[in-house]
Amino acid sequence: MQSAKIKKMNKIKEYLSFELFFWIIVLIYLASINPNVSHFSFCLFKQLGISWCPGCGIGRSISHLLHGDIIKSINNHIFGTFALLIIVYRILQLIIKKSSLNKKSILWKICF
Repeated sequence: MQSAKIKKMNKIKEYLSFELFFWIIVLIYLASINPNVSHFSFCLFKQLGISWCPGCGIGRSISHLLHGDIIKSINNHIFGTFALLIIVYRILQLIIKKSSLNKKSILWKICF
């Protein structure tokens, strides 16, 4: 028999998704930064001193897109637009999945 604490955690996991939270925070961060200024990079290649990386610039590209600067976005990384579309699609997938699991939720009622 499950304890009350485990039942409560399972109920919380029903409503929350770490992946959904992560992608929303990433988009908020990219929308709030100034893409023209250098920021900290998680790039392993950059940390090792290697100047070229196939993924470098994609975050800045998405940030330019979120600020409405399409030309600078394409100049930073050609796949920035594609990456943003995939992230938004994934967020929508996760929201719909969570909403369909709980059809009593407000989001489910609004969307469907």
